[in-house]
Amino acid sequence: MNGKIQGIIICTVIAASLAGVMVFLNSTGEDKDKKDSSSQVSASSEDESVVILEKSSDEIKEISVENSYCSFKLYSPASGKSVWEIAELSGINQNSTMKNSMISNCGGLEAKKLVEKNAGDMAKYGLDKPTATFKIAYKDGTETAVDVGTEAPNERYSYVRIQGSSDVYMVLGSKLSYFTGPFTDFAALTLIDKPSESDWPEYGVETVTRKDWDYEVVFENDPKNIEGMLSSQVISSPIFSYLNITGSSAVTHGMWGLTASGCAVLHPEGEDLAEYGISDPFATVSLKGEGYDYLLKIGNEVYEKDENGEDTGSPTGYYCYLEGTKGVDAIYTVSMDNLPWATFRIEDVISSVMTSNYIVDLSEISIDHNGEKTVYEIESNGSSSNTNEDGSTAEVTKVTCGGKDIDVENFKSLYQYILTCPTGEIYFEEPEGSCELTIVQQRSDGGSDKLEFYKDTSRRYIVKLNGKPSFRIQSTWIDTLMKNAENVQKGIAVDENF
Repeated sequence: MNGKIQGIIICTVIAASLAGVMVFLNSTGEDKDKKDSSSQVSASSEDESVVILEKSSDEIKEISVENSYCSFKLYSPASGKSVWEIAELSGINQNSTMKNSMISNCGGLEAKKLVEKNAGDMAKYGLDKPTATFKIAYKDGTETAVDVGTEAPNERYSYVRIQGSSDVYMVLGSKLSYFTGPFTDFAALTLIDKPSESDWPEYGVETVTRKDWDYEVVFENDPKNIEGMLSSQVISSPIFSYLNITGSSAVTHGMWGLTASGCAVLHPEGEDLAEYGISDPFATVSLKGEGYDYLLKIGNEVYEKDENGEDTGSPTGYYCYLEGTKGVDAIYTVSMDNLPWATFRIEDVISSVMTSNYIVDLSEISIDHNGEKTVYEIESNGSSSNTNEDGSTAEVTKVTCGGKDIDVENFKSLYQYILTCPTGEIYFEEPEGSCELTIVQQRSDGGSDKLEFYKDTSRRYIVKLNGKPSFRIQSTWIDTLMKNAENVQKGIAVDENF
């Protein structure tokens, strides 16, 4: 046999043998590891929990708390009512869920484990000077007091002991959080209840003021009550405009269901109102209607805190005070997300159309440009508010201009162009000079909308809607409009770009 081949065979056999040994050793080691691991799991999974308060929550009469923030008492009224009360929150709506959880946690309170029996040094657990102490009075006349020390290294648990005992236990921090914070944590944070879908009140009038505005913004129901509009509300001041549902719904309906993130000051007086910016608010929101009258005052900004408790300069919300609802006589912190009135712009909430007349409801449109007037007469087989006898919706059947028939579809494109007169810039000041362009949309019911255009600069025109300065637009829109009006009469397609 060739020596080289023989050597290869021998090496292969040796390698295979070694591989087998390694497999055996590895498998043996794995079994040993598995046994060791199994033993460790068994040891670590051994339940060391112990009940340190054996009486049930049904046996509790009251709970008294003292901590670094305050002292307070949770008790059941002598009247026999099932609702527990925190005396220090008298007159303020209280969070029933938190109170019930506090009572429930005290019933049969369980520790993760006994940390040290008969501990000699309470200081190493923070129990020489407890961060909190809560005393439970039971219906049988007995009492038990529990001291809360520092957090355990893993920060999920804290050390506790029953007063009169030197045994130290470790209890889940979430169960102890009810005893370590201020009693204002138990204030209910829903300032105005949100109605059910079938119980929304009739919309009234909402008025928003802000220090960075020299005007007020008023929202109310659309006086025309036009069907098919995405929002039933409009801005009626400082301009008139329809609303886009995406940007406006939080502004028009955000008061219902208004929720705070915290409670800062109970029953504030003059000094408190001044300190938190409530006496001279940055913004106010008034919402009045049948059966309700709310006034929200938005004061100073609330800033995020750093690890040292100092303001970072990054605002997270505002201090607010609400009038018009019982049980909320307090200054609350409310997050930015729940206060759209503090940041929105009119341009964010208005519709992209200045007027909202359906073309089938129009009898004519007139365009008067520097004294040259063009009138388009419109005929339809119905109106937007009614369905025809055959079930069809109304359509424009004929358009004429100076006795000449105009292509209906092309005229619809012209009207679409007029409807989308840009609303990106609002403007309130009365224009100077004379009107250069007037567009009147005359409805079959006798109503009308009038747009008047005044030159402001070489590139801008001010638009008055029904006699009220409302918008400022690019002059190129007017240039394109006049070309389109001419093209429609010639049967040329409308240009939608300007």
